[in-house]
Amino acid sequence: MKSVSPLSASILLALVALPLQAAEPAAAAAPVSGAAAVVQMLGALGLVLAVLLGAMWLLRRLSGSKLAGPAPIRTVGGIAVGSRERVLLLEVGEHWLVVGVAPGSVTGIATLPRGELPEGPQASAPDFASVLARLKGGRP
Repeated sequence: MKSVSPLSASILLALVALPLQAAEPAAAAAPVSGAAAVVQMLGALGLVLAVLLGAMWLLRRLSGSKLAGPAPIRTVGGIAVGSRERVLLLEVGEHWLVVGVAPGSVTGIATLPRGELPEGPQASAPDFASVLARLKGGRP
């Protein structure tokens, strides 16, 4: 068997006895009432939430575009063509890329010269009520 040095044994003994020493003053203290325990718990919860919100705010501030620089790719537009599939128009420098995006894949469709999008109103899909009325034979 391997022998244990006296220093290691004393450190191990101190670590084992530490929880026992810490429990003695807590037992000797006056019991905390139910309301005080709830207030203490809510205070601790508030402190933890404040630390989490502060950390999230700090991460958002540090991960902004100041550190990364301007993005070389900008999303010009996109449209859903399925439940989880989209067609996106991306701007990269002086080119527009049309890509199809599906779960697990991105497929290039076309490369176009950079252009301008029309400013006029976009054609929108008819609402459900007008389609139903037209199918039933009524007026839209």
